Amino acid sequence: MLTDQRQQIIRDRLAAEGRVLAGELASHFGVSEDTVRRDLRELAKAGKCRRVYGGAVASAPLAAATVSQRSGHAVEEKMRLASAAVRLLSAGQSLFIDGGTTNAAIARAIPRELELTIATNSLDVASALSDHPSVALIVLGGRLVRDLGTCVGADTLAAVSQLGADLCFLGSCGLDAARGVTAFDSAEAEVKRAMARNSAGLVIAVTNDKLATAAPYRVAKPEAIRHLVVEKTAPAAILADFERQGAEIHFA
Repeated sequence: MLTDQRQQIIRDRLAAEGRVLAGELASHFGVSEDTVRRDLRELAKAGKCRRVYGGAVASAPLAAATVSQRSGHAVEEKMRLASAAVRLLSAGQSLFIDGGTTNAAIARAIPRELELTIATNSLDVASALSDHPSVALIVLGGRLVRDLGTCVGADTLAAVSQLGADLCFLGSCGLDAARGVTAFDSAEAEVKRAMARNSAGLVIAVTNDKLATAAPYRVAKPEAIRHLVVEKTAPAAILADFERQGAEIHFA
């Protein structure tokens, strides 16, 4: 089989399953694992996948999209995820909500009568909560990354370090049962990690296109996820991997 043929099959498997294993591919193609690893390196260099231990996962979607561009993607799905996510809330909780269009939808879905303390580094989340009568809103300042719509850097990290939260709603650029939560921007990933460390529980609400994908920067291990909010059509095999690591699955 020619290299291009092998790599197209690998891409098809990644599209269908989100993950491939080098050993299984080598057996399927009748070639050495070194040959498969070379194929995976070439695909990763072309941005078609991301290498992980033992194989590869699909690259996370919308890598170069700005927050305004992402706001028009999967709008109805994100609204359903938001409706399911806010059912995890109870009066008196303190929350971190970081950036992302799904998290902005969650902020908009919070019931008006629910009393909460919410800290965010996201302009969209802060805007959505600015007139909420029952939310004590803390805006975490810092250097604004306009394409992301979030504040990052030393000032943001210092502000996060002074707070603690019952739950952290963390935006995920990619989510995989091996690599966990990942992000495209290193400074944003650092803020996400700080929020996760200072929270008693981690909530991830994610559309299907981000499941079994990975971005370059690691944020949180999969076993750190307490609640995973997904679409009803999310693949059962992928969800089972997260359940085995302790996540409670909630369907939108």
